[in-house]
Amino acid sequence: MSTDYDQHLILHHLDDPLRLLKWTVDEAAIILGPIFFGLGIEHPFLGLVLAGGGYWALRTSKKKFGLSTLRHALYWNLPKNTQKLPHMPPSYIREYIG
Repeated sequence: MSTDYDQHLILHHLDDPLRLLKWTVDEAAIILGPIFFGLGIEHPFLGLVLAGGGYWALRTSKKKFGLSTLRHALYWNLPKNTQKLPHMPPSYIREYIG
């Protein structure tokens, strides 16, 4: 006997990040980027070594500082895209008068 409750899937963890195979998106980018770069320059072993080192460094920093700290560091240190929103104020301004 089937009931109405059997038709729906209830997620147990709503805050789980999107995963590609077994890695999160940022881990997959760290792994696949150097591998494809190594294949592009015809040095696949170098790509594998860089991917392994990058994955280890990302996992270590995630455990030590957390993902939000890494996102904040990327926000403050990477260049900004000014073509998308050219009239945005600088990010260090927190309060506006007027």
